[in-house]
Amino acid sequence: MDNSAPMTSGTRMARNAALMMAAQLLTWAMAFLVAIFQPRILGPFAVGQLAIAFSIWLIVGVVISFGMDTHLTKEIARNPDQTSELVGMSMILRVLIWLASCVVVWGYVQVSIAVDPVQNALIWIISLATLFMALSGAIMAALVGLEQMPFVSLMTVLSKVALTVLSLVLLFAGFDVIWISWASVVSGLVGLLGGAYILFRQYPLRLRMVPAAARTMLRVSRKYLVTALTIMFYQQISYLFIAVFASTDAVGWYSTATRLYGTLMFFPVAISTVVFPSLIRSHAAGQDHLSAAARRIFNLMLTMSVPIGMGLMVFADPIVLLLYGDAFVQTGAVLAVLGLVLTFTYLNTIMGQLMLAAERTYALNAIMIVAALATMPLNFVLVTWSDATLANGALGGALAFALTEMSILVAMIYQLPKGTLGGNNLRVGGLSLFAGGLMVAAIWWLRPTPFFFLGIPLGALVYLIAILRMRVLPPEDLELAKEVFVKIRARLVPKGREA
Repeated sequence: MDNSAPMTSGTRMARNAALMMAAQLLTWAMAFLVAIFQPRILGPFAVGQLAIAFSIWLIVGVVISFGMDTHLTKEIARNPDQTSELVGMSMILRVLIWLASCVVVWGYVQVSIAVDPVQNALIWIISLATLFMALSGAIMAALVGLEQMPFVSLMTVLSKVALTVLSLVLLFAGFDVIWISWASVVSGLVGLLGGAYILFRQYPLRLRMVPAAARTMLRVSRKYLVTALTIMFYQQISYLFIAVFASTDAVGWYSTATRLYGTLMFFPVAISTVVFPSLIRSHAAGQDHLSAAARRIFNLMLTMSVPIGMGLMVFADPIVLLLYGDAFVQTGAVLAVLGLVLTFTYLNTIMGQLMLAAERTYALNAIMIVAALATMPLNFVLVTWSDATLANGALGGALAFALTEMSILVAMIYQLPKGTLGGNNLRVGGLSLFAGGLMVAAIWWLRPTPFFFLGIPLGALVYLIAILRMRVLPPEDLELAKEVFVKIRARLVPKGREA
């Protein structure tokens, strides 16, 4: 092959996919490191304080970006010559919205949270990190629109490396949670300055506010804001309810469990990223093709999630005690509930992609809005109940999450075109759960022993033998599994220039 030949569109897309997948894997690994060491060193109260500050500003951060990232990517992809003006105006708008948000957050904190000096300092330190991340978001959106994905991957990795290394150094050096929070500010600044250096060398920044154009940008962007804000609100609201109706320690228990749980989300995200283009092609080919593809990927995700979720449920307590000690003993019950709900979350990830491929975007948005609204009374009832009866408000947040995830799955299945899923999926689900039950029976006795980790290979072996003996998956589904994992491996370990 002539190495001087220009890169084709397909080659560029494959390279970008490989870079993004590799960046995602690396950032996942670094997040896992912090999730292991930070709670054990800081303790549940400090982890809870940090989680409260992040939850507030993660929700507000979506408002600051106002959906402008998607708008910038689309507009710059169409008109690259307008990059300087669009990015500059978006950054001005983000600063103005951030200033207004600071006033709102101050008011919320005064009336809703019993704030101590450390909690107050954390909230305002994270506000600065949120501003930097919002500004860098505008730059990254522009780079995506310009199809400069290698730089996006590079800056994503560099900012995550800065966060991980600085956090671990400060943790092991004995610094308190306030100093640890500054690692997020440094990480956001690294992403902002690095992205600015890359973009503004090509397209010099022009900070100019045109009121009419700014109003147009906000009006067009707000349709993207609704979806992003709904999802973030749904993900973070439990932290705030636990903080208000339980305790900061309970927030720390919940945060620790959800971060461990979140590290297991790499698998469904990676798989859905790989299969999404084929789902789109299947939809274009007709409903029969979409149904065939949907049933196979649903079965694959189902059979993969059952052993992971059930295994997490069985070993939640010994895992938590091993990693974090007695201070986090209440986290075990929360993690066990999250293990039970993991299958629903895995399926929801692929079902969301399926709804997008089937052009059910409005229905998906409606489902998420209803879920976000429903989780508030659920959290109020379950958090207050679990805190009063079990002295563990975090458990109520996990139960509320479980109920909403189950409801979301049922709603998405109902909203798919009729006949998309069928009786074979029920059969696979029933047999997978039976195989999972056999696995639990085989490994349960290892829970109280120091050798509980041996249950992982033992459980995997029992589950694999069970599903193969019962022929849970038909040959075409097994072929799909092989194809998906080969594609994931190819994206993570590219070979040759075309990969």
